[in-house]
Amino acid sequence: MKKPVVGFLIVAAAAAALFSQFGRNVPPALIPLQVLRDIVDEASGDVALQNEILLSGVNRNRKPEEYANGYFEPVFLVDKLREYGIDEARIIDLPTSQAKTWDAISAELWVTKPAKRKIADLDEVPATLCSGSSDADVTAELVYVGPGNRESFYEGKDVKGKIVLVNGYAGGAQALAVEKYGAAGIVAYGSSHPEFDPDEVGWGGVGAGEKMKPTFGFMVSTRQGQELRDQLERGSKVEVRAVVKAQMVPYKEQMVEALIKGTDLAEEELVFTAHLYEGTAKQGANDDISGCVAILETARVLKKLTAEGKIPPLRRSVRFLFVPEISGTIAYLKKFPEIGKKFFANINEDMVGESLAKNRSYFSCVQTPWSLPTYLNDVMRSFVEWTEETQRYDGSGTLLPIWSPTGTRDPFPAVMDKHSGGSDHIVFVDGGVRVPAVMFICWPDMWYHSSGDTPDKSDATQLKRVVFLSAASAVCLAGAGPAETERIIGEVAGRSMTRLGLDKVRADRCIRDAAPADLHRAFKDAQNILAQGFVREADTLASTRFFVKADKRLEGLLQSQLKAVEDCRTPLAKALEDAYKARCLKDGLKPQAAAPTADEVRLGKIVPVRTEKMTGPLDMMEFYTKIQDAEARPVVVKVSAMMDELRHFVDGRRSVLQIRDAAAAEADFMNAPAPALSDVENFYKLLEKYGYVKLTEKKTAKRTTIF
Repeated sequence: MKKPVVGFLIVAAAAAALFSQFGRNVPPALIPLQVLRDIVDEASGDVALQNEILLSGVNRNRKPEEYANGYFEPVFLVDKLREYGIDEARIIDLPTSQAKTWDAISAELWVTKPAKRKIADLDEVPATLCSGSSDADVTAELVYVGPGNRESFYEGKDVKGKIVLVNGYAGGAQALAVEKYGAAGIVAYGSSHPEFDPDEVGWGGVGAGEKMKPTFGFMVSTRQGQELRDQLERGSKVEVRAVVKAQMVPYKEQMVEALIKGTDLAEEELVFTAHLYEGTAKQGANDDISGCVAILETARVLKKLTAEGKIPPLRRSVRFLFVPEISGTIAYLKKFPEIGKKFFANINEDMVGESLAKNRSYFSCVQTPWSLPTYLNDVMRSFVEWTEETQRYDGSGTLLPIWSPTGTRDPFPAVMDKHSGGSDHIVFVDGGVRVPAVMFICWPDMWYHSSGDTPDKSDATQLKRVVFLSAASAVCLAGAGPAETERIIGEVAGRSMTRLGLDKVRADRCIRDAAPADLHRAFKDAQNILAQGFVREADTLASTRFFVKADKRLEGLLQSQLKAVEDCRTPLAKALEDAYKARCLKDGLKPQAAAPTADEVRLGKIVPVRTEKMTGPLDMMEFYTKIQDAEARPVVVKVSAMMDELRHFVDGRRSVLQIRDAAAAEADFMNAPAPALSDVENFYKLLEKYGYVKLTEKKTAKRTTIF
């Protein structure tokens, strides 16, 4: 028996030696590994999940006195923050947009014929009553009108005084069903992912106002809606009774603010945001109580580890804002402009706690747009990639497990996403504010904006990982001194080279895929893609000067990295030109030198300048209402894919031509249609008419070129 045992041991040793060649070590990061380990040990996804359950365990219909006297959530958060030793925490009352808000009292929906049965009850599923619904006690025939948003759905149907059944959301059918054809009310079935969960009920609303007919809307599940539709399509006459009681009540707009004060650079602030409300009637555990409890736990971790000496005292302050989504962030910046001027970066957390596997989802860090090039994207990318790498199971183990006791042990699929909107980070990256901001989000969400958005869909491990990312980023950004700054410069410089290489790939593709008739135009576009890449990367690297300060050694290092990037310009441009000439040779065409058109020369001299109306936080409600005007829509639709960037790029220096070129290169990166120069000009004329910009003329026109 000895020989087989010895042979087995020899084979096992050889196998171990072989696999050790492919073994992985914990990768280096922007802050010391021991600090990362201490954050992993302290961050608690279970504590975060417990707080999520306490805040949003069930959807509930708020009592009227809560609107008038203050909401449950802010009090809970301030109590927790103070329990965690963060004394600078307070509830802030923000200005309200109107004196009163809508409040539901009770609502029931019954089928009365052919057999009586209850369909929906506000007390059971608060999402069932559409916000804006008026008082009603109506018994009427139910008529199916499909989505209800086109005239064809009403052909041959009399809905006056009846209740329509809509395959979609009630608000989408209101204009035709109620306003034009006189329906008494709407029963709708629509939700984010009915194919995944046919029993979820989507949150919805109906419009209300002096010029609109009073009406009501009920949302039911897709399963219930299809059952009603099937009855009607089989020829059954269905009668329903809708009973609604609602009221307008005085209300408050509230948020919570907390501060961990820095040491020698306390006037520079990193700000975390998450939204407590998306309208106070709608509630959601993942959207976005999960973001709120994640930054709450981040605050606790930072405070505790600093007190224990496991992380050095943070040089810069860290502020936490729990806000009404978007409107609350705008109101805060307007109310406290002196605080807003301190912000150097924002991390916005929206829908971060869901179980990724359960939701068929992935974690995303949404980057800033090209109008705001910044070191922040690369710092966040570094930590996100580190976390994804260390949570990957390679067949033998996980490098540095970030798991919660009651959570999953799933991997951490993560991506750095192109810029997109939809949450509070858009307030910061706006051209009138210009605070670099990223967003953490998990997407898709199978229970988005529905009755199914409850804590049972969340994962304590996912919350722990988000808290880890948040705390590690805060330690790096708020604590950065010379050593960390050197690492940040190196990180940004290296990734700049990668991005320029990808710009070259897109530029080459532009030439390679062009039709022969479009080749010369395509070469001009390709040159612009590369030229804008160098502008972007120079500005991205230069943004690290925020940390460099007056350190001559670090400034010298930065200058050398800037030169290294610039030195790539000529060889990349030459290679692009060679690709163009080779394509011309292939197609029997003569290469042409790019020359500006008359419009390019003219618009190279026109500079849009911000007015007071577009300086500081933008009144987004007013802006987006204006651009819906009949006169504005034909102009806006032509630049819609890049409209926000056209606003953001306005800095009083760039010409209309320069902005169009920058937006065109970014559009190629976004796989979006590039705006035509004439359409960009018309858009700025529209903004001038509405008082957002003033178009001025400069003497010389300069275009960004690759050479």
